Amino acid sequence: MPAIPAVGTTYDLGGFSQVDNRFYDRGGLCAVLIRDNRGASTSIAPFTAGSPPTRNFSPFSLDGNLRSDLFIVSLVNGVWVTNTSPNQGFWLIGAIDEKSGPDRKPAIKHDDAMILQSNFPFDTDITSEGITITFTPVEPLKPLIRRLRYNLPLQDGSGNSIVEDPGEANYVLSKPTSMVYVDRQIILIFARRKAGGLFLYTAEGYSLCRLTDIGNVKRDKTNADSGPLGFTVLPDPFHVDLDPSNPLDGQLVPVLYSTWQGGPAWASLASTQWAVYS
Repeated sequence: MPAIPAVGTTYDLGGFSQVDNRFYDRGGLCAVLIRDNRGASTSIAPFTAGSPPTRNFSPFSLDGNLRSDLFIVSLVNGVWVTNTSPNQGFWLIGAIDEKSGPDRKPAIKHDDAMILQSNFPFDTDITSEGITITFTPVEPLKPLIRRLRYNLPLQDGSGNSIVEDPGEANYVLSKPTSMVYVDRQIILIFARRKAGGLFLYTAEGYSLCRLTDIGNVKRDKTNADSGPLGFTVLPDPFHVDLDPSNPLDGQLVPVLYSTWQGGPAWASLASTQWAVYS
């Protein structure tokens, strides 16, 4: 530890007033991507084991922009068509209520050890923690949204889509009475223009989620006939990343979820270009 300096500085010269609104993030654009979790074949772990570890998945391309191969279906000339090119198999949720964007709610419980000699906790331990994701889609006629509300799979075991096509003849979908557990993967994409009009992208990847809450549906003149969907994030044994406590040692550890940053606005913040592993 350095010795206490003999001469001090001012608030400004000491750097106590340094702030940078390029790190401020609110509003902007938002997209919710979802697909079924099919184990190792759908791993979105940032790294995979090796010496050194190698990059496994990112929602960004190598140039820091968003990938163009994420979606299993796309809108072409007003018609939703299956993507015949190799892709990651994600669906786009679509329009989301402006006041009900993705709500990520942490849930942390702790137990305080109390002693007779003090009114303050003597020690404390976290006894449980988790996170839920809730959003309100407003395109209830989309077969994808209906399957999510009914908690039905989106893909077969090989990853092929089993979601009905819009406009399909004799379309009907029913909610089974049997209990069904369908594992999902959710990626949240946020985009915001920063100074100079450059895009800053944030992507949050939740590897294993299950539907645990379905909100009320109210149909009237001003509300879409759709309610919120809530998912609980669970640990996925295939979701690993470099140990955040010591990322340079190359060890991979289980992680609950991951956050990626990208875009030209993010790249503009770098003083030098560097990478731990490429």
